[in-house]
Amino acid sequence: MVRHNLLIMSDLVGSSEVRRLRRFANVYRSSELDKKTLADRLRQTDALLISSWPEILTDGTLRSMKRLRFIQGILVGVEHIPFQALARKVVVSSNAGAYSLEVGEHAFGLLLSAAKRVVDTHNSVARGKTDFKEFRGTSDDILVLRGKTLGVIGYGGIGAVVAGLGRSFGMNVIALSRSRRSASGSRGGGGLRFVRGRGALTSLLAGSDAVVLALPLTKLTEGMIGAKELSVAKGGAVLVNISRGDIVNQAALYEHLRRNPSFRYATDVWWYKEGRETLVTDYPFTSLPNFVGTPHISGPTAVASGRPVRMAVENTLRYLRGLRPKNVVKRSEYYRSIVL
Repeated sequence: MVRHNLLIMSDLVGSSEVRRLRRFANVYRSSELDKKTLADRLRQTDALLISSWPEILTDGTLRSMKRLRFIQGILVGVEHIPFQALARKVVVSSNAGAYSLEVGEHAFGLLLSAAKRVVDTHNSVARGKTDFKEFRGTSDDILVLRGKTLGVIGYGGIGAVVAGLGRSFGMNVIALSRSRRSASGSRGGGGLRFVRGRGALTSLLAGSDAVVLALPLTKLTEGMIGAKELSVAKGGAVLVNISRGDIVNQAALYEHLRRNPSFRYATDVWWYKEGRETLVTDYPFTSLPNFVGTPHISGPTAVASGRPVRMAVENTLRYLRGLRPKNVVKRSEYYRSIVL
């Protein structure tokens, strides 16, 4: 049996995981190699374990890696990987499911924060409002969740956690899924209904009091929430984005928030500029009382638990042992490189 050459290009992988991997492969850490040795190792490498895409892996370097067959990401998203530069024989696996609990909880925290107007009322107090009379009427804009409808766009691991939390709050849940398996039954029982196909997005937005975006950024989902989609949403709805900023059209969102003060947007993810996610936006969102933003902290919360690394290592071990890896990415859905 040919022994694999695995190159780890992430500082998140600990020594205990390295020892497990070395049972099935020659394992090297890029951080421990000098420039010349690293260049030599890259040409011999058939498997990579990465978090963010390493800058050293340029298109030219990838062309020299004739033996490369497998890439395992520690991050859940893979939109930062330059698929156009990879040979067709290279299999890429995401880390789907590794972040579901922490990111799903954060999504629901954002939903509650926006629904209960936590941030803007806190800011009012912090700015010096001290008379309770000044807050009369505020309760009219607070969304009570029980009995309301929660729309979940993207019913993977994160979406399922969000849906479960919504149901525990007494919400009826509509989940938009591209999976035939989840959508085929139409109803998931206990206040959960699946929708799929043409018109499903519009009907979900029109019928939901709160919507959570929990799907990957691909060439099909980029900009999927624009002016047209926002226009059919309920006037007092809450839209939560836990996916990627570019799923929502930035200009359309700002205009919708400005014109519809009862509509609220809460996000942990931001738009890309020059290939990088940045907190610097094209429009002054933070000046709006109906905008809530956190600096993409849901993912790192999961990393701190150690679960993403463990799951990425387990899937890498599957490849090294000759088994088919899980979470293999459909490369045709991705077309560009984004730096994380």
